[in-house]
Amino acid sequence: MADFSLGPERRIKRRRDYLELQNNGKKTRGRYFLLSCAPSIARQHDGEEFVPAPENRIGITVTRKVNKRAVQRNRLKRRVREIFRHLRPRMQGRNDVVVIALNGATELSNEQISREIKYLFYKAKLLPEKKNRDSSRARPAAKR
Repeated sequence: MADFSLGPERRIKRRRDYLELQNNGKKTRGRYFLLSCAPSIARQHDGEEFVPAPENRIGITVTRKVNKRAVQRNRLKRRVREIFRHLRPRMQGRNDVVVIALNGATELSNEQISREIKYLFYKAKLLPEKKNRDSSRARPAAKR
């Protein structure tokens, strides 16, 4: 069974990691979100050597420009985190992902947020391509 938890090892927490991704990551833009991703950044643990991150990690940025109310910003972050939690087991490779909310994102429903985030993950090639259904299994056209 897949582990769906999203503990601290699966989140980007350091400013240095955010800046590295925002400056050097591959950017994919949607209407309400900007996705910046790169292979997992090597991290240094208190004087030890650099070690790649063992998991796909996410960081979420929602600025005051998007919504002045902290309640709305935090709700959006929780929603995005939940969507990532379900997409993470299907992701290809080990990647760090930063999701930056754009104006209007706090007004979206859960369905709309999910659709937009999934679209960006496919567009950034973080998720495998959707396979077309086998033509032999396709439903026959109705006769008129």
